[in-house]
Amino acid sequence: METLISKQKLEECVRNVKNAGDTLRSVDEYIESSVLVIFINNENKKESNILITQRKNNLRKHAGQVAFPGGRKELHDKNLLETAIRETEEEINLSESNYDIIGELPKFYTGTGYAVTPFIALMKLQVNWETLICPNPIEVEKIFCPKSALLLSPKYHLREKPPIKSSMAMTWRINYNNENIWGLTARVLVTISAGLGFREFPPCDDI
Repeated sequence: METLISKQKLEECVRNVKNAGDTLRSVDEYIESSVLVIFINNENKKESNILITQRKNNLRKHAGQVAFPGGRKELHDKNLLETAIRETEEEINLSESNYDIIGELPKFYTGTGYAVTPFIALMKLQVNWETLICPNPIEVEKIFCPKSALLLSPKYHLREKPPIKSSMAMTWRINYNNENIWGLTARVLVTISAGLGFREFPPCDDI
């Protein structure tokens, strides 16, 4: 599989997955949210990384989970893209000027009552992002940027039963470095992998 995911490939991925989300449901039953999936390309090493975070263990919701930057839509947000941009800056101190928005993926619904719209972004090549990003000490335990090949390769994608008391019938997990990558975050990564042509499209409607 390719280790450097170009802007063109990401644009193609967005087109390929436009019908790969969950069956649309009444948004009134869910909390509208969005996340930002940021790809970081290293042209010299010919490889891409994906920025993800781990939430603080003492948070009221989704404590300790690995997630993309993002959160629930606030009343003052004009749209879900603005939500993802705002939350990303709040969580990891990365402003919109440092990356390009590639496109929007379909909605995914979670067992905890969220309707999540992921947006794909690509870090600008000239940005010294490692000196910019900083975890919000209230919300984010750590930030890490695994190689895309370690998250998008089908050999690391596991289909399994969810944790006890989950409302989901089945879930996805990414087998990466003992990190807790499962549920929505894993399902988005598996879907992106399929959109890039690395695997078949995954089953949807886990809840």
